[in-house]
Amino acid sequence: MRLTPAAFALLLLAAGLRPGAAQDPEPVPARTVTEREAHPYSIDLLPDDPAPAPFEATPEGDAPAAAGRGVTPGGKTATGDLFDRWLSTKDAGITFGGRVTQFAFGVAGGVDTPVPPPLGEGDVFSYTGRSEYDAVVDLEKFGGLPHGRLLVRAEQWYGEYGNVSLRTGAFTPAVFPALLPPRPNDAGVPYVTNFLLTQPLSPNWVVFGGKKDVLGSFDQDIFAGGDGTDQFVNQALIANPAFLLGMPYSFFTAGIASPREWGGMAVFVMDPKNRTADFFQFGDLFQRGIIVGGEVKAKTMFFDRPGQQHVGAVWKHQQQLDLRFAFTPPEPGFEPGAGPPTTGPRTLWDSWLVYYGFDQYLVRDPDDESRGWGLFGRASLGDGNPNPIQYFLSTGIGGSSPLRRGGGDTFGLGWFFVGASDQFGPGPTALFGPRDGMGVEWFYNVQATPWLNVTPDLQWIRPGLGAIATDSAFVYGIRANATF
Repeated sequence: MRLTPAAFALLLLAAGLRPGAAQDPEPVPARTVTEREAHPYSIDLLPDDPAPAPFEATPEGDAPAAAGRGVTPGGKTATGDLFDRWLSTKDAGITFGGRVTQFAFGVAGGVDTPVPPPLGEGDVFSYTGRSEYDAVVDLEKFGGLPHGRLLVRAEQWYGEYGNVSLRTGAFTPAVFPALLPPRPNDAGVPYVTNFLLTQPLSPNWVVFGGKKDVLGSFDQDIFAGGDGTDQFVNQALIANPAFLLGMPYSFFTAGIASPREWGGMAVFVMDPKNRTADFFQFGDLFQRGIIVGGEVKAKTMFFDRPGQQHVGAVWKHQQQLDLRFAFTPPEPGFEPGAGPPTTGPRTLWDSWLVYYGFDQYLVRDPDDESRGWGLFGRASLGDGNPNPIQYFLSTGIGGSSPLRRGGGDTFGLGWFFVGASDQFGPGPTALFGPRDGMGVEWFYNVQATPWLNVTPDLQWIRPGLGAIATDSAFVYGIRANATF
């Protein structure tokens, strides 16, 4: 569904979701807490809201609090309390917000031979911008059930689509947020990617349904997750690429999440059609197949410090490219036609993936338990065809910066290994030379103001398309994210 920019001049809420607490915590100077740090299990299933959550999903003190992000009211966004105080929209049951993220990145190396679009050659420097506009509606104030909420989100990109992501020759986009929403020919056009209803039924059961984007709900780590606007930008370190590759970006879904004292679990069903450009068109629901997934997460206390471990699985029943006959690498949001193809690449119907991830704090600030840093890791195993990534590994460290205590800075250093499928046919092998790839990414997120962070980022990548790319690609650049 296309919207004019004026229709969605909404501004993003900058306070993170937090579990309810008996007493408000003491304010922490100049601290920004991301959604994953505030409540890593239920990111996006319970939309961001500065008010205390209606139910206590974890024991008191077990999860870091995100109260006001540790800044004084009105200072946490560029617009202060414009909507909440001046227009009283929050009291009316609607909270508006937004953020703008700028990416200025270059690549040295990468693709070194002429290639067809959407791929491009390396050794370039590009600019891409991305904006997100949110509205969170308190449905209880409009006659709904207690604690029900509706998240409406619109997104747009401008500049060069994908930035340098399609020029490195890697399976995983190096600047993944610059590919979102996946509408390469529609620069500047906002699309409604989320229209998600969330309804807690009890402290332990939350149902959700509607339209949402694929990022943030599953396979999330405290130190490596989200959507690339405040932590890593390489897709391999945002979420498991075998999980994301070939998935629709915005889709209809329904499911149930069950937060527990020991962790939590969730299951979902998903319509495989990419709904980024349409809205309430239910006539073809599940006509292209179905995607089913689930995840279980357990909290841990190794070394007397908190952590989490999770396992999950995804099964797809939809048409996907058969790697033995495919002559083009998979594109973000790829979806073949609804019926059996008469020309072009052949397709397969079923695909599966199992994955694992963990976080483990190594250091926590004794004066502020929301601050600290530690280890993270992910692994997955898939079918190898139609999924071009047969297995995947990543690990690293990240969290609050020990160099600037109390300043809100964060950092991350991650390594990943992408195990390419061995079932590519002779055509794709000759044209692209699929092989195992790997990479390293480092970022340092400077919290310049409570509403602005600036992040230098460096990456080394061994591209997975060896026949068209150099053996090493270096990605370098800077990201700036402003919350309104």
